Amino acid sequence: MTSPQPLFIGWSADPPRRRRLLGAGLALACGGAVGGGLVLAGGRIAIGTGVWDMGQARTLRGVLSSSPYPCLRTLDLGGSARTVFLATDGKAAAPLRPESLDRWVAVSGTLITRGLHAMLAVEGVEPARYIEPPGLRVVATEDHGEVLLTGEILDAKCWFGAMRPGYGKPHKACAALCARGGLPLAFCRIGECGAGNEAPLFLDADGRPHKLDVLPLVADPVFVRGRLVSVGNVMQLRAALADIRRL
Repeated sequence: MTSPQPLFIGWSADPPRRRRLLGAGLALACGGAVGGGLVLAGGRIAIGTGVWDMGQARTLRGVLSSSPYPCLRTLDLGGSARTVFLATDGKAAAPLRPESLDRWVAVSGTLITRGLHAMLAVEGVEPARYIEPPGLRVVATEDHGEVLLTGEILDAKCWFGAMRPGYGKPHKACAALCARGGLPLAFCRIGECGAGNEAPLFLDADGRPHKLDVLPLVADPVFVRGRLVSVGNVMQLRAALADIRRL
């Protein structure tokens, strides 16, 4: 004759079997939560390494230019000549007074950086007090030949660090507004928009900003036939509108 089993009463002290069932249930629940978290984390869009240091104003001295976008050629970021694009604190390029162009000036604002890319949200422009260093205006240009690339056209300010993430379908409307405001366009290759730090400036075949007819293609996967051209420290991808196709 078998020994009597303990009578199960739901409100009584937990018998051994109930404790085992509760333990198994908790383990399954915890495992499911952890597994679900890992799945969600694995599918999360990479936000990139760009930073907008809004808490610290900087002053950079250099030569102002409006071509192909408002920019400053400066030695104040690491000692070597670099191009810093100029923007407002909103979705527009910085307006530059004609009398300031091609002049040695001091530009104050907050810095947006990603890798070696840089942009300044401008707060003020004044004549510089120090003598312009020699050679700053000498900008070497090199044609690196034709390329066939797949990737995404994006606005440089957001991708540099003003928005995180600054690419992909959720960012399409913002990218179009930034492009309408005269901010530079850039191009990231597929798979490199999130974690990558390289995105050449995106221009037309003549090295000028694209017109507004490129806007329907921003933030979509595209195929581009163009040329890579380096101008100083800035790599450019130059392509005619007819040589851009949505994938």
